[in-house]
Amino acid sequence: MELTKSEQIRARLQKSFQSGTSAKASTVCYGYKISHAGELVIDPAEADTVLFIFHHFMNGDSLGKISDALARKGIASPTGRATWSRETISKLLANEKYVGDVVLGKTNVIDGVQVKSHDSSTQVLMKAHHSAIISHELFNAVQREKSKRSSSRLTAR
Repeated sequence: MELTKSEQIRARLQKSFQSGTSAKASTVCYGYKISHAGELVIDPAEADTVLFIFHHFMNGDSLGKISDALARKGIASPTGRATWSRETISKLLANEKYVGDVVLGKTNVIDGVQVKSHDSSTQVLMKAHHSAIISHELFNAVQREKSKRSSSRLTAR
């Protein structure tokens, strides 16, 4: 049976994920920049902001309170806006790139729309792909705290 063009592209992407040759592994996120060699390297000023966000969240600050604090400090969002959205901060707190790891295959495109993939068999974890900004311990503590806050919000309804 012949594969559709879309299936062929997906198969090539999956193969590049498995072999560790995917350029997607070096997609830049806030806190990093690309070196001349094409590798992710820490951007010191942005890394300080990432640490600020993680530590303030762990100290009990809400996403809104963190956004307000960043605005008071004059730190623009990754898109250059004067204020950070709660969603941007939440996604930053959930991004494993900050511990130096990369997960490939987190999303799929279905009918032209990018959706989160829950199929871990198609995801590839590349550990220690680049320098970490935060520790695994802090990252894991933040994930537990996010989960705790979200479940307590659901039970409070």
